[in-house]
Amino acid sequence: MEILTDYKRKKQWNDFVANNSDPVSFLQSFEWGEFNKKVLGNEITRWAVIEEDEIKIAFTFIKKSLPAGNFYWYCPRGLIWHKNYRDKRVNAYGPIIKKMESELAPAIFMRTCPPTPYREHIEGFLGRLGYRKPKILTSSKEPETTWVLDLDSSDDELLSEMHQKTRYNIRLAEKKGVKVREMTEKTKASDTDIFYNLSKGTAERNKIKIYGKDYYKKMINFFTSKYSDVELKMYIAEKENKPLSAAIVIYFGSTATYLHGASSSEDRDLMPNYLMQWEAIKNAKEKGMKIYDFWGISELNRAWSGITRFKKGFGGREIRFIGTWDYIFNRKWYNTFRILKLLKKIIP
Repeated sequence: MEILTDYKRKKQWNDFVANNSDPVSFLQSFEWGEFNKKVLGNEITRWAVIEEDEIKIAFTFIKKSLPAGNFYWYCPRGLIWHKNYRDKRVNAYGPIIKKMESELAPAIFMRTCPPTPYREHIEGFLGRLGYRKPKILTSSKEPETTWVLDLDSSDDELLSEMHQKTRYNIRLAEKKGVKVREMTEKTKASDTDIFYNLSKGTAERNKIKIYGKDYYKKMINFFTSKYSDVELKMYIAEKENKPLSAAIVIYFGSTATYLHGASSSEDRDLMPNYLMQWEAIKNAKEKGMKIYDFWGISELNRAWSGITRFKKGFGGREIRFIGTWDYIFNRKWYNTFRILKLLKKIIP
């Protein structure tokens, strides 16, 4: 077994990730690493475990800053295991952890959000390896539960499997004259402004944080370039040229992922979000996607209750992942940050 820490073969990497994650993990695509490195300025390291000249495990680490000059490594929706290699998990993890401790140890910790469905015995296995559930930066992680729609049915069958209210709202939006269009190269700049302005309103309304306009602009420009295997599309629902809602959908492998959404506080009775999602779903089918991933849901988080009901209304199934785990290299600093977090909560 050979562990490479600077893998450079883009096609082989993307083929491996696309064929061995379900839903396909765009956060582990070659391009997502390049976006972080070349556009956002984050240091990355791209690891591959090789056996018999084939990738067996692949994962990208992204360097993230911490106070006082410290940092940690983040592995979003990784590690990706070859489908026929997972029975060797126990034997492979030992050398990987040893390599991590020698290569990544200047970091305070390493965080991973494996694309592995929840199993109690896997949770126990990770604990025995030394992984721990996060005690700091608990909001800096990927959703632990997602909602996906399989696209191997006809449009009529997909509609019939939706909640009755969702079908009604789609037809209502059509009847009320809502139209959905797709961003083009010509409209990219103005549509980015539209998306950000709608996002600001959504954030204020729901008291949530969003990225800055520059981030969205950089992401949209990068993932609409022709060389990328990862494709970004923006859908905008409007009536009489007035933007009502917008969505950013990422296409990679066989999965379309609804990554970001925003809507106006006006004309919500026109139900533009429903028609916009339906058009995005149909477009994903036309492009040959097998899965439409609605991204995160939560039955426990009250702030997510509305969006969770909205996503589930389109039919589909839930996937619960094993969750987020930290492997701590410097326990002293890790506990210091934990104490500072607690102090921040109790000291006004």
